[in-house]
This record gives sequence, structure tokens and C-alpha cells, in this order.
Amino acid sequence: MSEEVILLNPDKLGYKDRGIKKWQGMMLSDHSEALKMMKAEDEKSDIPAKEEMTIEEVSTVLYEAYLTKSPVAIQANVLRNGQFYPDVHCLVMGYLGDKIILQLKNGRVKRVNIDLIRNVEVYNVLKWHNKRTN
Repeated sequence: MSEEVILLNPDKLGYKDRGIKKWQGMMLSDHSEALKMMKAEDEKSDIPAKEEMTIEEVSTVLYEAYLTKSPVAIQANVLRNGQFYPDVHCLVMGYLGDKIILQLKNGRVKRVNIDLIRNVEVYNVLKWHNKRTN
């Protein structure tokens, strides 16, 4: 006498599994949400006001950075919701009238009026290299 073997699998029971696609979609949305929360926390942090420099002091530091091709950290003299923006790390490419030409870490070139610069300091080259984004 032989016994009948019945095989049951999820397809025969009506279960439709999307497999790995389902898992990746959940992972992506969780990851995106975590990144948004991290960015919101960074924006909430207080950015201290640095010492306000005169235009002559700003010009001197920018000129030195231009000659040595050293990166600089610039704090703008602009407030958003009562707080200063984070420092901008860039290279000084030159000047055009009263505007300074800056190259940002992502490669974009910006022209900034020198009157909008609150503080500028030469940025540590090793920190610049290690934190550069491609």
C-alpha cells in the first residue's frame, strides 16, 4: 500500500510574495526617513556667532587663501530664524569687483559680495580632504 504525498506551497494556498523587492522597499523608506531626521537635527543645532571681522581683515585672509590655494571656512552675516547658517567650506578662485569667486566642495562656483561675509578663516587642509564629497 502506498501513501499519497501532498505537497503544499504558498502559491497553491493563494499567498503572493513579492520577495526581495518588498524588503528593499521597506529598507529604502526607513533609511530615507532616518536621513531626514538626521538632517533636521543638524538644522536645529545652534550655530555660534563668530567674531565679526572688518572688510580689511576678511580681504587679507581671502587673499592669503587665494595665494596659497588653501580652503577657507566662511560664516555669512545672514540670519535664518534667528540663527546663522553653517560655515561654507570653499576655495577662493579670484575676485570680480566687490565680489569674491568661490568654488564649493561639490564643484559649483559662486560669486559672493564681500559685505555678506561675517568671518573667514583658513580651513585645515586635512579636514577638507577627508570630508570632501564627490
